[in-house]
Amino acid sequence: MDLCEKIKSRHLYAKMADKKEEIIYVEISHLDYLLICHVRDIRKERKLTQLQLSHNMKLADGFVSKVETFSERAKYNIRHLKLLSDVFDCDIIDLIPKEVPIYDIVRLTLKKINKTNKDGSVSNKKETIVIKIEQVENK
Repeated sequence: MDLCEKIKSRHLYAKMADKKEEIIYVEISHLDYLLICHVRDIRKERKLTQLQLSHNMKLADGFVSKVETFSERAKYNIRHLKLLSDVFDCDIIDLIPKEVPIYDIVRLTLKKINKTNKDGSVSNKKETIVIKIEQVENK
């Protein structure tokens, strides 16, 4: 490895170590959480991007992205179920998650980290990972 490659390698390593993590807590209906996860899985099975699904539903570009990050207020509603069933060419009942919600409200612990670009550099775009799901006690 020549000097130039070593410098690039160190620079890349430093950039990767620079990734900032952020922990966020979000309260959401357990059913909403399961629905969002189920629709995301169907979207991925159909090989659709978040942007493509938003466009096919004739909604704003970032709608599906906002729903799937959980940290935004956007969620699917009854109207969206009809739009999703049209896009996925399925019955609305097929969009309802098989898993029965155990709780009314859950608290999600989310970790937001910078994505990595194809060249290995750190992106400004964030990725949200659910690291914990816990019941919120009814008051």
